[in-house]
Amino acid sequence: MTLLLGLSVAADASTSGSQCTFVEENIDYVGGDIATSLQVSADSCCDGCVNTPGCVLYSWDNAFGGTCYLKNSAATRIEAFGSRAAKRIVPAATCAPTEDNTDYPGNDMAAPVPFQSVDQCCNLCSSTRGCVVATWTLRDAIGYCSLKNAKGPKTTLAGVRAVSPGGGSVSPPTPAPTSTPAPPVGKCSVIQNDVDFGGNDIASTNRLNYLDCCADCDSLFGCALFVWSPDSKTCFLKSKKSTDRGSYSPGAKAGFLQVGGAQTPLGNVQDGVYNPLPSLQPIAFHYISSGQWLDSPTMTTVLTQVDAFVSENLARNLSHDSGPIEILNLEVELALNVYVNVTSTGECATLAGAFKANLFTYVPSQFVCLVHDYSSDAALQLVSGNAATTLTVAQSLGDAFQAGSQANVASNDACVQACQAKKTCAGVVYSGTTKACTFYQPKSSRFSDAVAGWTTQGVFIVDAGRVQYAKMVNAAALPNAYRKELIPGVASVNDCAITASQKKTTLFGYSTNVCSLYEPIANPTKTLNLVNTPLVPVSLAGAFGSDVVSSVVAATSASECYKLCLPSQNNCFGSIFDTVTKTCGLYQAGFDASSTLGWVIPKTLPDTMAKTERVDLYVTAHEDDHELFMAVPVYNSIKNPTTKAVFVYMSAGDAGQTNGWWEAREVGTVAATKTWVNLFGQYAPTIRTETVLLQGHHIQKVSVGNAVHYFIRLTEDGYRAVLASQRRAPID
Repeated sequence: MTLLLGLSVAADASTSGSQCTFVEENIDYVGGDIATSLQVSADSCCDGCVNTPGCVLYSWDNAFGGTCYLKNSAATRIEAFGSRAAKRIVPAATCAPTEDNTDYPGNDMAAPVPFQSVDQCCNLCSSTRGCVVATWTLRDAIGYCSLKNAKGPKTTLAGVRAVSPGGGSVSPPTPAPTSTPAPPVGKCSVIQNDVDFGGNDIASTNRLNYLDCCADCDSLFGCALFVWSPDSKTCFLKSKKSTDRGSYSPGAKAGFLQVGGAQTPLGNVQDGVYNPLPSLQPIAFHYISSGQWLDSPTMTTVLTQVDAFVSENLARNLSHDSGPIEILNLEVELALNVYVNVTSTGECATLAGAFKANLFTYVPSQFVCLVHDYSSDAALQLVSGNAATTLTVAQSLGDAFQAGSQANVASNDACVQACQAKKTCAGVVYSGTTKACTFYQPKSSRFSDAVAGWTTQGVFIVDAGRVQYAKMVNAAALPNAYRKELIPGVASVNDCAITASQKKTTLFGYSTNVCSLYEPIANPTKTLNLVNTPLVPVSLAGAFGSDVVSSVVAATSASECYKLCLPSQNNCFGSIFDTVTKTCGLYQAGFDASSTLGWVIPKTLPDTMAKTERVDLYVTAHEDDHELFMAVPVYNSIKNPTTKAVFVYMSAGDAGQTNGWWEAREVGTVAATKTWVNLFGQYAPTIRTETVLLQGHHIQKVSVGNAVHYFIRLTEDGYRAVLASQRRAPID
């Protein structure tokens, strides 16, 4: 078997050409897709990869008669029968001297490519047609290479390295160390002598005086400390400490950046709830005014690019034909997403929760919402204005946002109380072993109306084939007393939910390939309502005991009790109401970064129409046109349970792109329909996907309740040709 596989690979060596490696049989690389194309064999994929900016490998399978998946990274290699993969050969090149701490914003040819060295970035730019400069940045030990087809305005940005093809030595001379004015007193007031903290480097600078390292660290996003080497006169800027005590290094200096330099005093922690429609699930959030989850130089860079994005769109009169404009070319490096025209803090919090994020910065005067992702396995407890509530999330703010620490703290509760007493403290990390309590807060903002906020969506509704379920990520398992079955070897949360459904069980937990099925204790007077839609809970007869954390609140009915269960406010996953004593309890999930709690949503509503009295037909150019321009009639169509709303989308809405642009618009319009179906509560919001054959073309049909979508998928140019009475085929 091994010999035959070797012969098969060797046979394909010549067909891939000298620009790609040997084909790997039955191998796929998951993720990193930047484009797809239809090719009858894998042999044709290499040319497409070479001619697509940012492509470094491809995989091929026989879907739709043969499909090439062009990718910009090879993170996860898996066995996949029938799949064939090969990597692009990027030859070594000579580049001009590297420009340290230099960026050329805009003009990106593709999404950033994960590369571990600036030399690899140079090689890729040199072998990519049209690339005139590339920038390379190291973030969280991963390098990212951005290819550009023109040089924008030269900008100083710490940690970014720019390189241009040709015209100089591969190994440029090291620039002479420069000195900057000493940093303000208190910025790095804690200096440790003769100590090094290995790893976690995000940039380096040459400085004769170790005190000058502090200003470099302060100006670099994510920098929490520096280590200065007396031998090389180099500041190694780091995101966090590798160990508590570090290692002995004679002459080295380690400095820790402190949160400070406030331009506007931070406000106290405040709470809010955003509920634009009574029939939608409210989202709770917490915030500190005059704060931001970015340092000031990075905030300036981000808002400058956002302003340029808005100005360019206005200059083009928001023309669809002008093509897309990149809003920010540092989203990957800075671990954030930018949203414009956001009108309230609650709306910004909702965006953060919808994308499974916890931290956000909102600037009302700019209508800009920044959603941050500092993902980690660590347990960060974020506080609220209400002393009884904390929110535990899998985020790591790092030393850059530390606001002091306290030793010999007796308990976690005492740590949280100490944070809340400070008023401007956003969260804590408590060590039960060392009894140390570390405080965190946002950085001050030059925008007095800015807010640094935090939230969680808490519960997400998922469609897994014919099974719909709710899940609460990072939720600890329930006590063993309620576990009726433990099933090892389950591959995913989806599979666990399907298994629970097959075994006629509602409540389940999943952690590291183990699926647990749970059942509450039967109780004739109590009803357990698990979170689902705002109007329709998942109801179970019975209750949990005192070993499941709960709080008691005032309510007069089970439905009123259920409305008080807000996952984003109190980690609540279900309410319990006693019909005899008229008491309401809210069950709260504990934190476990490796665990998910879920429950199957039974089909109490039909997912297909039993009676059709009217058909409303909407034929539009793009997938989101009806939401943008016909929202009122669409609302009325879906609201009527006997009206079938049929949407036909002529164009793929690709805007000339091949990087997932049109796929995202299709997902978005189906999600909007699902939200409407959920809102009206007439049908189960189960997504049903099928393929119909129309004049030899495969057209995707997606149904949700009484709404049906047909995606014709003509390319943008093809759609214009059809309007000019010319025949064009769809993307199928």
